[in-house]
Amino acid sequence: MVKIQILAKCENCHGEAYLPMGKDIDHRGFEYMRYRPCPKCGGSGMAAKWIELLEFMRLLQEARCPHEHVASSGGFHLKGGEIWDDIEETCSDCGEVLR
Repeated sequence: MVKIQILAKCENCHGEAYLPMGKDIDHRGFEYMRYRPCPKCGGSGMAAKWIELLEFMRLLQEARCPHEHVASSGGFHLKGGEIWDDIEETCSDCGEVLR
């Protein structure tokens, strides 16, 4: 099995990099939230992760086109008491037919 190490969003801080530490009061008397760097990623928001080659290929495909703009075509049909659909979703950016 081939695995590749990548940098992914830190699972501990969810990519936020800093975690709330508690409330404090500033020099004007206003309350504010204090933060500290995530202990797992050191405040970068990213952490090393090992993934399989097939997962890496899927991530590469997503990086090429995230399929943000999707168009649907088709509809629902009724014939002889049976209902079926022929709905097809297509990415408007790359043209890939999505399932």
